[in-house]
Amino acid sequence: MPKAFERCVRSGGRVRTKKLSGGRYMHLCFKDGKSYAGEVKRKKKRRR
Repeated sequence: MPKAFERCVRSGGRVRTKKLSGGRYMHLCFKDGKSYAGEVKRKKKRRR
């Protein structure tokens, strides 16, 4: 994860998940009116 995002989480920022196209998502941290983006991740495929 990016250092700024981790710092935001550690200092009590609010983490939200943003859905992206193609089964991807990313976490965003909000603190003091600024946002910090985490890594883009993929959802795990379900096994049948």
